[in-house]
Amino acid sequence: MITTRVACILLCVAPLFAKAEPSPNFIVTLVGDQGRGTTFDCSYLDRLDVEDAEVHSADWVAAGAFEAPKSKRLQSRYQALPRFCRVTGSIAPTADSDIRFELWLPEPDNWNGKFMQTGNGGAAGSIDYNSMVDPLMRGYAVTNTDTGHVGGGGDFSWAVGQPEKWVDYQYRAVHELTRVGKALTSANFGKEPHKSYWLGCSTGGRQGLKEAQLYPDDYDAIIAGAPASNWVPLMTKSVLIQNSLGENGLGLDKLAPLKEAALAACDSNDGVTDRVISDPGNCSFDPASLACAGDDDAVCLTPTEVEAARRIYAGVVNSEGETLIPGTGPGSETLWQVYKRGFSIGESYFRHLIYNDPEWNSEMFDMESALERAYRLDAGGTDAMDPDLSAFVEGGGKLIVYHGTTDGLIPYGNSVNYHESVIDTLGQQAVDDSVRLYLLPGMDHCDGGEGADTVDFIAAMEDWVERGKAPAEILAERRAREKSVWAPARHALSRVVCPYPQDPRYKGSGDPNEAENFACVIRDQD
Repeated sequence: MITTRVACILLCVAPLFAKAEPSPNFIVTLVGDQGRGTTFDCSYLDRLDVEDAEVHSADWVAAGAFEAPKSKRLQSRYQALPRFCRVTGSIAPTADSDIRFELWLPEPDNWNGKFMQTGNGGAAGSIDYNSMVDPLMRGYAVTNTDTGHVGGGGDFSWAVGQPEKWVDYQYRAVHELTRVGKALTSANFGKEPHKSYWLGCSTGGRQGLKEAQLYPDDYDAIIAGAPASNWVPLMTKSVLIQNSLGENGLGLDKLAPLKEAALAACDSNDGVTDRVISDPGNCSFDPASLACAGDDDAVCLTPTEVEAARRIYAGVVNSEGETLIPGTGPGSETLWQVYKRGFSIGESYFRHLIYNDPEWNSEMFDMESALERAYRLDAGGTDAMDPDLSAFVEGGGKLIVYHGTTDGLIPYGNSVNYHESVIDTLGQQAVDDSVRLYLLPGMDHCDGGEGADTVDFIAAMEDWVERGKAPAEILAERRAREKSVWAPARHALSRVVCPYPQDPRYKGSGDPNEAENFACVIRDQD
């Protein structure tokens, strides 16, 4: 005869809450020798009183039933989700704050014992549901926030006259959600997560670096992709590219020929011609090689266009000749057009936050005065370039930064410069023990591009933190796809991505589409 015993387990996490009710959170059912099964009443969470926070709802979502608000494009990904508890809420560390968040909790038997927060893109302003899918499927309790406002990814109009909301966006929202998310996760499962990880790209990369710099105890490990860390120069670069394109600069129709010319000049430097420049920093390409010999045509550049291209490649250079942020490298050219086609994030930043003038536009931009004003008014709160990660690494923290070399929005060279500054500050041995930089040849902004853009950095980080296996070269893949309205067709390939300062080099034989035929070589030694 099978006997059933039901035991209610009370939570021992009262210090995390202002007025936690002494009610059971989940019920464990033991079923004879059939083993242990669990059922879970996640609705309990909306009755918890968490300091400075309010849980709005806590409900089960059936497997494959989640639908992201206002977005159907990624619905096929959501259909693969297992059953989970969806928690929504808000956090108010100040009277003007309204930091909305979601926390997705796997069923107790599926929880891997760990917590993860994922980051945002651009100006944030919404929950990034897509970023939560993979962590949940791996068994993480995963959370994300709108950083305290509602808005589009390139729009800062919400920040006018809202200094507390701006601080929430800069760094406070993700730190507050770390506290609240861990507390709810602990209440949910009756014990604290044994590891906590950060995962984000672009603004999410900046957020991750900011966490390591300001709150070194928040996370055991941080994965920061293409970090938007050098903030004021990055916003300046956005406006400079926007002003360098179009009628009085470089024509948008010339971006593709410019990229093809860069590939022709440097593609084969790594030993194979495959439309990927493995080390664009050593690519000697001058857009003047495309200069028109006579009349302007579709594949040549006028003198004005040559100068505009050179200006973009150079990055932001002040009147004293100092490069404040490098330009994006060869192979990134076609991505520049986003600044002319709706993603005018730098223009919005200067209009609303620096000049507070709804009539201001990029044509009124004077770089030197704009830089001086922005550095004075923004005061470094959004910047995440502090190289002193000593508290983070001395506490055992691990950091992986990755960046695509054909990122046309955030220059990969900025991540290189930051990594070098961390070495100068902490020393090579500390960096070897705790920090990695991976440059992904041919990857665009966070993903996409003509290189291998799919890398399991989560698994690499888990191996490093939980099993003591420091990452070296890592497998990267580019998945095959058919031609669509969004992107051209492409075949599958695999490559190795290498810890900086190494680059992948073709061994000279074998299928160039297979990673095994590439080796990581320290640059300048080939």
